[in-house]
Amino acid sequence: MHTKQKLSLMPGWTTEILINAPQAKVWQKVTDFANYKNWNPFVLDAKADFEEGRKINFLEDLQQFGQHWLSAKFLAIEAPCSFIWEGYLGVPFLFKVRHTFTLEALSNHQTRFRQQHENSGLLVPYLALRGIYVVSHQGYLNFDRALKQACE
Repeated sequence: MHTKQKLSLMPGWTTEILINAPQAKVWQKVTDFANYKNWNPFVLDAKADFEEGRKINFLEDLQQFGQHWLSAKFLAIEAPCSFIWEGYLGVPFLFKVRHTFTLEALSNHQTRFRQQHENSGLLVPYLALRGIYVVSHQGYLNFDRALKQACE
């Protein structure tokens, strides 16, 4: 893994996939956090009160960096189109992440699913150089493919 590749993901990334399923079906699957463990290879478990201002706790599999429980808060929910959560490690100025999920109905039977991941804080360069974002980015690509398979 090259330093340039590691640093390119430092500010964040976007993943996107076309799912041949109605928006409502994709929304139901991606917001059924209790069942993530049944289909999601990256977020192995999740517990959430799916309301703005409430918490989500989830277990990510960062491969060689181990499995880690993270906690975040839902900032916005616009069913069935999008939701945003934000979390931090220790205190927000050290490391903060904002994650936006967008579901765009392209037809009655096709949905564009997009994840936007934004990093900020003093620890971001250190985490980038360790390669954590390369592993996390791949995890979200795997999440997208597994969601597509689960919905289709």
